[in-house]
Amino acid sequence: MTESPATHEHAREGGSRPSRGWTLAAFAGAAGVVLAAGSQVANATVTAPAEPRPSVSPSLTAAMQAEMMSDVLPASPPIRLTDPVTDGVDALTDAEREGVQDALDRLADESDLRLFVVYIESFDGTQPVDWANASANQSGFGTQDLLLAVATADQEFGLSADTNVPLTDAQLAGIDDAVAAAVGAERWADAATDAADAVRATGAGGPAPLLVAGVVAAAVLLLAALAWAVWRFGVPRLRPRLARRTPVVTGPTPDELAHLTPAELDARAAAALVGIDDALKTCEQELGLARAELGADATRDFELILARATADVREAFAIRQELDTIAAARADEAEGESPEPPQTEPEDPARRERLAHLLALCERAADTLDARTRAFDDLRRLQQRAPELLDDVVARAPEVAGRVGVTRSVLEELAQTYPSGTLALVSGNPEQAELLLANATEAVAAGRSALEAGQKAVAVSHARGAQNALGQAIMLLDAVDATAAHLELATSRLDKAVASLTQDVTSARSVEGDFRVTLARTAAQAALKHVEVTRQGGDPLAGLQRIAAAEGSLDAALASTRDTTEVKARASALLRDTLGRVDEQLRQTADFVATRRGAVGATARTRLAEAVRLSEAAHALQPADPAGALGEAQRASTLVLEAARLARADADAAVAAAAAAAAAGEPDDGAAVADANGPITGGMMLGGILLDPNLVRSRRRASTARIGGGFGGGGFGGGRPITLRRLGSLRVRR
Repeated sequence: MTESPATHEHAREGGSRPSRGWTLAAFAGAAGVVLAAGSQVANATVTAPAEPRPSVSPSLTAAMQAEMMSDVLPASPPIRLTDPVTDGVDALTDAEREGVQDALDRLADESDLRLFVVYIESFDGTQPVDWANASANQSGFGTQDLLLAVATADQEFGLSADTNVPLTDAQLAGIDDAVAAAVGAERWADAATDAADAVRATGAGGPAPLLVAGVVAAAVLLLAALAWAVWRFGVPRLRPRLARRTPVVTGPTPDELAHLTPAELDARAAAALVGIDDALKTCEQELGLARAELGADATRDFELILARATADVREAFAIRQELDTIAAARADEAEGESPEPPQTEPEDPARRERLAHLLALCERAADTLDARTRAFDDLRRLQQRAPELLDDVVARAPEVAGRVGVTRSVLEELAQTYPSGTLALVSGNPEQAELLLANATEAVAAGRSALEAGQKAVAVSHARGAQNALGQAIMLLDAVDATAAHLELATSRLDKAVASLTQDVTSARSVEGDFRVTLARTAAQAALKHVEVTRQGGDPLAGLQRIAAAEGSLDAALASTRDTTEVKARASALLRDTLGRVDEQLRQTADFVATRRGAVGATARTRLAEAVRLSEAAHALQPADPAGALGEAQRASTLVLEAARLARADADAAVAAAAAAAAAGEPDDGAAVADANGPITGGMMLGGILLDPNLVRSRRRASTARIGGGFGGGGFGGGRPITLRRLGSLRVRR
């Protein structure tokens, strides 16, 4: 085998005489460098650090590099690689392929590096360097990805590694030697396994402990010397200037938030909450799909990651609820005092600090999810399984479509018994499910077209969108069935609740002279009368809530006339009924928000999150403090009703705005996004499902304030818009 020459250019700068006052700093820095060099010599296993390696073009992007590569490529183009092992010439037996895969898996498990292997017949006269580079660029490989290309007829190979790969020249040369020996002997499986084992043996290019210790010691000495020099020479000169400066009062917010007005900061915080909440919901859907495909054991780590991000988001929502409560209280106090609204918004440093913390929590949650995005995608192997996913949607869609008519009939029957307000959260579910099913069909067609064009990443995005659209359609239909069952149960429970409260009213009549008991008894009688009048065609859930509130007040008033055991027993029974009702209300509202998350804003989500928190607190207090738990449950009931009302208003406003825009012949922002994302209409847009893979995940914030997006095509991650990943130049030897 021959090797392509690899020359090294060492950029060296001429030295200059240090100025007085900095001699000590220079001496300490030199001493640190000597110490680091000494540690390097002491450790015989450490190789020299990687020097600059030749690049395709260090100033060009990956796309530009790939375009320039096309001038030297043969008629048969490079391969877009998705599988770890690609064997187009049957160079491996089944047993050998399994052995190669095991070696690659060991490397991935024990380091951050990944090795891809491709076997072809011939490079057709193209330099293996060029062929491997072009294939790596076309496959979108990053800094941690290596590509070994082997041409069996030519008995040549090319090893492609990013310039920034954590491997030294000596380590790469060792890998080359291991591969060359196997290729020369036509041991094709050994070429891959030896390469993977050689990479693994390097320890992924990690630095040696003594070298790290030497560098740290050098840095400490250098920083100490610089600090002494600044204190000795710099501070005396700066002290007069510092004394003349007017101190600037800085707020508790980061610099990037300081320029925002209170209204702008509020809007940014609201957008961040909506974005990360959408991302959590998308991750929950993705985890559900992965769990069904691979089992609970395979997804357990991701469940823990999602729980950690969810905890941060819950804390962020709690902050927003606290700030909303304070603002409402201040508004009530100011009502009537100042008829004229203030010309400018008053500054509230404490509020700004809390909103900054809220944004930090949302950012940290997004980081937590983004850190596991690649691992999750590797787990599901979506690019390899894209045709299977699309076929699965096609196979399941008819069954779901058949349920739409049945669900519509159920709603029609419910509408004859219950008022429209009782069914408001589910009344539009059949129509939304139909739209989603149509969108899923369109997404499947677009995904198959992308596969035919060789655009696997785009196909995966469409497959994910189709899966999530189908999942939302099922959720919508299930919600109607659950509502019907709950209303039937509530009707039967209402009779028992009325009988229990009637008995309490009778007991209260025997207590004389207690004004509190009299007031509670009067309120209970009014509640019983209201339920009796509205029994036919009324809302049994509202009736239960009214009866429960009246019974709770009357029980509290009569507590002094009952023994402790009876008080606790009655509180426990009332608590069970209340929690059952609240849990159902939470489920209904959460389903509504999840399936209309393209429209529901931050306020409704905040009230829902607080209701969930209060419900969980009530469940935790239930065994030891039923009375305290009942208070939390009742507050949760009030908040979840408010959340449902706000969510319905947001969804109705979004639908009305879209209808008005369509009537005027002017596409709204959602339609513009739909055009950019392919076949997306009202169903997916209202459900918060976008398909464009360029709107999925990134480590860089978008130009807007919104962090997330919860896009159904986005998969597991923090929901940030994507940026093109910049590939470093590739260093290759053959």
